[in-house]
Amino acid sequence: MRVLETYARALLEAAKTEGRVFEDLKHLDAIASSAPEVIEVLRTLVERDQLDLLPKIAETYRAMTEEDADIVGVTVTTAVPLDEDLRADITKQLEGELGTQVFLIERVDPSIIGGIVLEMRGQRRDISVKTQLRAARESLSSVHLDDESHGGETAHV
Repeated sequence: MRVLETYARALLEAAKTEGRVFEDLKHLDAIASSAPEVIEVLRTLVERDQLDLLPKIAETYRAMTEEDADIVGVTVTTAVPLDEDLRADITKQLEGELGTQVFLIERVDPSIIGGIVLEMRGQRRDISVKTQLRAARESLSSVHLDDESHGGETAHV
């Protein structure tokens, strides 16, 4: 238990010095939940003093996954977490549409209010409530009511 406190204290003090306490906590949580192969690559990068390569490795990995014909990673953003049934329905529909196996990368963003945003192979499909409201707002802002000349019943676009 003492070793846990020692590591945690070292991280906390370093994060305080840099002004990144909660940002570092988010990153630590992400690393802690990472797959063993990700941890192993990180360990190797640290051992070889090549940690600065990590952003480029992530970029290259992302590009490689988008080009892989065997499986398509689809980022699915919803306002609330997906349940098992909806996850299965989305996967089945996308696999039928794309003709290949699909892996869902789930993100939750309450700001989209509802609906779904899909990102795959460099394409984005946004059918979120937030985007629909923005489109309605833009459409309404281009309409000018002329109350005086037409008795308030005619709109000019």
